Amino acid sequence: MSARITWLLAVFLVLMAVPSGWAGTITGVVKVQAAKISSAKPVKMDADPDCVNMHTTRILSERFVVDGDNNVKNAFVYIKTGLEDQSFDVPTEPAVLDQKGCVYMPHVLGMMAGQPLRILNSDGILHNVNVQPKKNKGFNRAMVASRKQMTVPGKVFAKPELMVPFKCDVHPWMVSYAAILPHPFFSVSAADGSFAIADVPPGKYTVEAWHEFFANQTLEVEVGQDARTVNFTLTPPAKK
Repeated sequence: MSARITWLLAVFLVLMAVPSGWAGTITGVVKVQAAKISSAKPVKMDADPDCVNMHTTRILSERFVVDGDNNVKNAFVYIKTGLEDQSFDVPTEPAVLDQKGCVYMPHVLGMMAGQPLRILNSDGILHNVNVQPKKNKGFNRAMVASRKQMTVPGKVFAKPELMVPFKCDVHPWMVSYAAILPHPFFSVSAADGSFAIADVPPGKYTVEAWHEFFANQTLEVEVGQDARTVNFTLTPPAKK
């Protein structure tokens, strides 16, 4: 056996020994630093009695949701840079946005460019989905009471774009935001501020936490085979 063949065989065996799922996880918590955080305001649904009757307790605005430990819900955390030379399969399974209790659920969601979106109408009343992106195709469609769902094909959200607002002209308090990304590495912070981005390829990345109300923050992280912790501390927006 020649020296070259022996060397190639050794390289092959080393590669075979590396786990095929070699990837890391980015975890952390999103908090806000502020002397005082205003309480979330109740959503005024009085304009539509059907919406009011769907709830036994008052519904609070999700513009900012902060707990007693200053943990922030609904922050969109994603890899901003570091994946430009890589491509990823686009899911054929649609992302899902529901209209339930006259509220969009979830308030913040992520999906890949080219992925379809299924919009549900769990309320059984008239809704209107008004989407006006800057880079993708906008649409404005009514969902009558009998229409339980509609699927938006992947070609509509073909380009990466942050953040696309969804509104309802029938119920103006209804709003949601969708991030359209070229990769699947994103997460939305839970009520305790926690997030996790799994199966991240090894590398150096810029990770950003976007929030509807608080100022965004970017941090650097290097990912290997294990978990990396990245904690964000947002701040209130500058006063104009």
